[in-house]
Amino acid sequence: MPKKTNLQQKQKRVKTVDFANKLAELSNQLRLMEQKMTMSIDRNIQAEYENHRHELNHSTYSVNKAHLKFQTEQKKLVPSRFTFNKHKKRLS
Repeated sequence: MPKKTNLQQKQKRVKTVDFANKLAELSNQLRLMEQKMTMSIDRNIQAEYENHRHELNHSTYSVNKAHLKFQTEQKKLVPSRFTFNKHKKRLS
């Protein structure tokens, strides 16, 4: 009888070791999948950030250009020698 018990214990140990090895393998696979997902998400976030930054810079440039054009149009309409707040000289 003792031989059967030893054989059964060895089989249990082998099954336990196999189970532990499979569990470690699954854990490694899950870690790699999580790492790939994290890297993919980070790349997508970075790309979206760059796109938004580019659009914002383009919008800022357009607004500044329009403002400059408006200022030059104002200067054409109101020459510098005619100012609204300038006091008139007296003829005395």
